[in-house]
Amino acid sequence: MNDIKLNKSCFLCTYQGDDRKSIFTLIERAKEHGFDAIEPYEIRDIWDDETGIETAKRAKEKLDEYGMKCSCLSRGINMLSHADPVKELKKAVDVAHAIGSPYLHHTMQLALTYKDLPLWQDVEPKFVEVSREVAYYAGEKGMECIYEDQGYLINTPERLNSIITKIGLPNVGVCLDVGNSLYYEIPAEEYAGKFAKLIKHVHVKDYIRKTTCPGRTQGWGRSIEGNYLYHCPIGHGVVDFEKIMTILIREGYNGYYSLEGCGMSDVNAGVKLCLDNLQYFFDRAKENVEG
Repeated sequence: MNDIKLNKSCFLCTYQGDDRKSIFTLIERAKEHGFDAIEPYEIRDIWDDETGIETAKRAKEKLDEYGMKCSCLSRGINMLSHADPVKELKKAVDVAHAIGSPYLHHTMQLALTYKDLPLWQDVEPKFVEVSREVAYYAGEKGMECIYEDQGYLINTPERLNSIITKIGLPNVGVCLDVGNSLYYEIPAEEYAGKFAKLIKHVHVKDYIRKTTCPGRTQGWGRSIEGNYLYHCPIGHGVVDFEKIMTILIREGYNGYYSLEGCGMSDVNAGVKLCLDNLQYFFDRAKENVEG
């Protein structure tokens, strides 16, 4: 148990408008903030059709120089509308492999509104078909594909488990997102408990939750039950980090906790606050398990 520590990753969308900048600029910034790893998202210079792979390889060299890792690579895609989702996601596997990521985390359809929401039984076969082909390709490169609780469509333990079971490959697992589950009014600790043996990576963020309208709702999300959610610094919202981390540590999880946004306009101050609080909750959780 003593060898389990807080491994800190920066989901690079945390840097807001900077997430489209050079991967090297973002690595520098993450290093300055004290992260152990990065999680790239839509970074344009590693996604370029002609030069992206070579840029990703050079980014890995920079990470190696700093003693850092690429904890995961995330790719957003809507499988129901993209012309060739398999091709796009295989490209993501190639980029992830070049930058040294052990995992590709990808969306299937990020539905955060009821408008035109398809029936689950109509779309699950497509999600499984595409994901299986991509996961098989990733497996040939020694990588895993991981899937998270997400949106209104996939965001139940039953549906997430169904997809993983039907893909049926050994190199698939779960990315636990401790904030996304609130959109379906499910505590993240429920996911942590049910999927503990399959969790490979964790996205951390926090939300203020209101059952009544906060007034002007710009920036607020809505849960499946119509409650209001607002992104805030870790520890300032309703996510029970101590309980979640206690479950994960008890089950032997020693992967990365990837900060997905800091909930403050002052990103430097926000990141520091979030990392301080994350360490605080981790230390309390470790005491719970060891004591």
